[in-house]
Amino acid sequence: MNPHIKDIQPSAIRVINDKKRPDAIDLGMGQPKLHPESGPFFPAMSWMQRFGCPYSPNAGFPDLRAAIAQHFAYPGLNAPENVCVTIGSQEALYLPIKSLLDPAQDEVLVVTPTFPAYQKLCHLEGVRVKEAPLSPETGFAPDADLVLSCVTEHTRLVALASPCNPTGRVWPEAELRKLAEGLLRLPRPPYLLSDEVYAELYFTPKRPFSPAWVYPHTLVASSLSKSCALTGLRLGWLLAHLADMPALIKAHQLVVSCADTLAQRVAIETFRKPQLLAAHRPHYLAQRQVLLEELVLAGLDFVPPEGSFYCLLKLPEPWTKRSMKFAMKLMDEQNVVTIPSAVFGIEGFLRLTFVSRPEALREGIRRIAQALKTPPT
Repeated sequence: MNPHIKDIQPSAIRVINDKKRPDAIDLGMGQPKLHPESGPFFPAMSWMQRFGCPYSPNAGFPDLRAAIAQHFAYPGLNAPENVCVTIGSQEALYLPIKSLLDPAQDEVLVVTPTFPAYQKLCHLEGVRVKEAPLSPETGFAPDADLVLSCVTEHTRLVALASPCNPTGRVWPEAELRKLAEGLLRLPRPPYLLSDEVYAELYFTPKRPFSPAWVYPHTLVASSLSKSCALTGLRLGWLLAHLADMPALIKAHQLVVSCADTLAQRVAIETFRKPQLLAAHRPHYLAQRQVLLEELVLAGLDFVPPEGSFYCLLKLPEPWTKRSMKFAMKLMDEQNVVTIPSAVFGIEGFLRLTFVSRPEALREGIRRIAQALKTPPT
């Protein structure tokens, strides 16, 4: 077995999800419960009836690449040639690690806590990883100075997500500008991989600011999965500068050839009605309100989410260092599925996903509060 594969643990989120009972209250999996807008599928199917289901060009259909580039219009990333259409955002995160880094000398700095795929993708390629851990004392507030203090001469890529899974925090524009200014002062400014998969699902006054507006070495990964409830469509993209695209597309072509044709045609129709990208945001705003009301009513401590559909619930003593044990207790005794913060490399929290129906969300929180009254055995 490839030793890099041997030492990588399987997704704990999936393992926990696979153990849930059919009637469980699911506050665990990051899976939208909304149905997607069906409108884009009909013209996509009509296109296939006319043209069949051929391969697309390796980097994606030109009209989709143009639509993505024009929609975001980030400086230096606003041409079709700056877009590679990928199999979901996970491939978009993988391609820079595979294509732009030298495992013999380069290092990736991951801003944590975050979705553990970044570190595992680095381990898969034998690339060294260092973490910049945001502080639980500040509710994991974004901190440019902390990240800059963790950069070394070997740092070739910095990875961050805004909004973030699991914290729900959004990087303010001022902190991203400070981060960009600090990175640009380095002798060899690293790439900044900005994971923007939740960027349409925000609860701040403005859409989350992207470092691509101010940092010229930014790579942007995103998809339709979360914002449009299209997780199974597996349609994502990576925005990168022209000098980096040949290596990125070469790796993409070797690994997957190209993204699914039907998925790309659906995406084309979606970008023709860009309001669809943000159509689910009001739903999650309402869900967030239900969540916050019930958490406050139950007297529970939490990190107020600024984006995504996740919330970190702070565990009191004696559970602060036993998040996995408490999550298993909840599943076994209360039939509530949550994700322990140990999955994300920190202790003392549970990640709650607020995609379930309001009544299920309220009942799940009530059961969590009840379980916290029972001491560990």
